[in-house]
Amino acid sequence: MDATAWEREFGGRDRMPGRREQLPAPRDRMPGHRLPAGRDEDPGGVTQIHEPGALPVDPEFPLRDAAWEMLPQEVRAKTLGKAGRTLVWWARLYADRTPFALVLGERGLCRVEPVYRDGRAAEHRGERARVEPGSLVSRSFDGLPPKAGGAGTAASGRPGAPVERLVLDPPDAQGVLGHFPLDVQDFLQRPFLADRRTVTAEWYYEETVEPARTGLFVLLCLSTDRHVTAVEARRTLERGATPDRARWHALTCHRARLSPR
Repeated sequence: MDATAWEREFGGRDRMPGRREQLPAPRDRMPGHRLPAGRDEDPGGVTQIHEPGALPVDPEFPLRDAAWEMLPQEVRAKTLGKAGRTLVWWARLYADRTPFALVLGERGLCRVEPVYRDGRAAEHRGERARVEPGSLVSRSFDGLPPKAGGAGTAASGRPGAPVERLVLDPPDAQGVLGHFPLDVQDFLQRPFLADRRTVTAEWYYEETVEPARTGLFVLLCLSTDRHVTAVEARRTLERGATPDRARWHALTCHRARLSPR
């Protein structure tokens, strides 16, 4: 890896990623488009609630720890240093088996992506969006199953409040959100209601299968250049049960404002 290039890109400039046509799109993330900014106040509506979608598993791809170890050691160290105390993280592989990573920490939201030259990954480049000091809020939720409700319903709110629908990129994120309890879905979506922008969605999950149940470890991050929310959670689902009857053993959410570039 070119250390000078790394320092220039990650150490000198903090920015959110733009569209990179030369990168193969990961299976669970696409760069988002920015829409015109709206007002910053909470619009007072209630958030849309989503139905759970399919979570396919590819056993040929390594889990996050193995993918993380595939990044150069100096890249990993720089990323952790820039992020600060880690809140949520994962690493994955593109289809060409080149690793990429996301780390949300107390000081910043960091992404590490490969840089391609002549069709091959030549090095890795990091980008950070700074967390605005004092804006980070973390909250744990209980593991009670969500109340019955289908797509298009909203979390509880004041009578007559409009349902606020976010534009998520990619749209498959709605199915990932739909696995979480209603209060978690609201927590993750609410900071973006006033922005009127497309929200970039990124996620990671692992599944374990046992005779009587399945286990799920899932991480989700939503972001624009103004806000970020994330969740780390574990659940079990008895054989034959629908996702709305899942038992959550840990649900920890974070949200923060990001400093303007």
